Amino acid sequence: MASFQLRQFHFFKRESLDDLPEAFKQPELLLCSNGGDLIFIADSDGSIHIVNRSFVVRSFVATSEVPGTRITQMLHIHETRTLLTIEENVSTASSRPIIKLWSVDKLLRQTDVQPVTVKYQQPTSTPHPLTAIAATPSISQIALGFAGGHIVLIRGNIAKSKSTKQRTLHVAPEPVTNLHFIADDTGTSTTLFATTTAQTLAFDTSGSKSDPSILEERGCGIGCSLVNDDNELIVARDEAIYVYTTEGRGPCFAFDAPKVLIRRFRHYLLLATAAPSTMAPTMDHSRDDDDDIHLDSTDSRVYSYNDATTFTILDTKNKLVAYTGVVAGGVRGVAIEWGSVFVLGGHGTLDHFSEKDLLEKLDILYRQNLYPLAVKMAQNGNYDLASVAGIYKKYGDWLYSKDDFDTAMSQYMQTIGYVEPSYIIRKYLDAQRLISLASYLQELHTAGMATSDHTTLLLNCYTKLRDEERLNQFIHTQEDYQFDVDTAIHVCRQAGFYDQALYLADKFAKTGMYLKLKVEDQDDIKAALEYMHKLGDSDASVYLAELGRRCLASLPRETTELLVEVCINGMNARVSAVDKNGGGDALRVSVVAAPM
Repeated sequence: MASFQLRQFHFFKRESLDDLPEAFKQPELLLCSNGGDLIFIADSDGSIHIVNRSFVVRSFVATSEVPGTRITQMLHIHETRTLLTIEENVSTASSRPIIKLWSVDKLLRQTDVQPVTVKYQQPTSTPHPLTAIAATPSISQIALGFAGGHIVLIRGNIAKSKSTKQRTLHVAPEPVTNLHFIADDTGTSTTLFATTTAQTLAFDTSGSKSDPSILEERGCGIGCSLVNDDNELIVARDEAIYVYTTEGRGPCFAFDAPKVLIRRFRHYLLLATAAPSTMAPTMDHSRDDDDDIHLDSTDSRVYSYNDATTFTILDTKNKLVAYTGVVAGGVRGVAIEWGSVFVLGGHGTLDHFSEKDLLEKLDILYRQNLYPLAVKMAQNGNYDLASVAGIYKKYGDWLYSKDDFDTAMSQYMQTIGYVEPSYIIRKYLDAQRLISLASYLQELHTAGMATSDHTTLLLNCYTKLRDEERLNQFIHTQEDYQFDVDTAIHVCRQAGFYDQALYLADKFAKTGMYLKLKVEDQDDIKAALEYMHKLGDSDASVYLAELGRRCLASLPRETTELLVEVCINGMNARVSAVDKNGGGDALRVSVVAAPM
């Protein structure tokens, strides 16, 4: 498999936040957010702290007073402003997980809020820890994944704890690690993605069918999967990040490091790896269609959150590492809120990551002369065309300064319509790089932005290069002929390309120029006389008056015959005109009486 090292940048600003509320300073915190303008923190004492944008904290006790009871999982369903919590007694293996639904609006307004406890049956007589949970936005479906391998689906009016039904979707021989719901565009079909430590699965939960689609016989760890805006499942394994649809596995993004967490921010993937990685991040280019090849992963190592971890922000759109740094004590949680990323460290630290604006990122790339990447980033950032053209100009100028004239011209061509052509033309005229200049001028004509001066210059390039093939191509393949025809004929004639000049003169009915080319340049008197013979008598007489002496010298008999024919036809035409008005006999007498 061919691999290419990803470039690493610091496109995010990292700020360690000081003077944090006491809620952040407690050990073993659990962090949760989901675009609801709030961050939720659960501590080891069973309390939940709601943090707003101003870092004002509102706290409440979310568990019973039984020792060892704590919140082990949280899920904020922002569509219904509901906080789902999992309460377990971590001091005993026989603890039965308790699922509660809290109204966030009530928690913010009231002091004594009673949650809705979700009723369900344990799938086995022996309780197992609840390792994964997912809910639809309407909370009409909740999926539970257990360490014993069971996946349980609860359906109905769950928020009211009424009319619910439960069924076991699947029993795996290994623990369930992640669950995610997605809905189709119509909202009528719901799919549940599930991962275990050994499999990646998909279930249609819309009807009674419960047979799983096995997407791959490999799974991932807890917290190592997510669903993106395209309803694709993203799975992070040690060697790479994989994309799945309900139909199966798609492309992959290779990044070799032991992963313990993956989150998403805009088009970025946020990764926590178990230790500072000495392995270079790579991209998989093993197939032309950007798909991946099957990679075997048999690594069964277990990594702890308590170790120092590397936090990496991957830009999958521009294929680069946008940030990488170490978080002491490990990454305890990641919150994406208020247009930023917050990372909770194991030592009670909270780091704020804010994305630099596009101009700052482009300036970094300019300083490293990474203009192709700058162009790609600007285009992906919806930069306007004029600004993108400005980057191409910078790239062309840099290449030109390195005497890479041809590659520079490829960039300058992207600036047509935005950069004054004379800026580029002067550069290549001074350097006598006529081939590149001709290519640029050709593009100007194709874009309909050429002037007669540009046409003259282009044709002069072709003629000086003696490039008859490109000259013919330019002349013969133009559909709307966005150039000055007289100028083109003059340049071709002056350079001795008579056939091209004749073609244009004939096509655009430039009769005088056509006959001059035949008589004065090619000395083809016979062809000139034949051409004049096809003209009207008045036109033929004009060109005979201008070119007749040269024609008589070469072909006296043929020229005289044409002169006589033109004169007789002209006389007959005048007689016919007089006949119509009367007096025709007098004209004939005068003609007969005229001395010979």
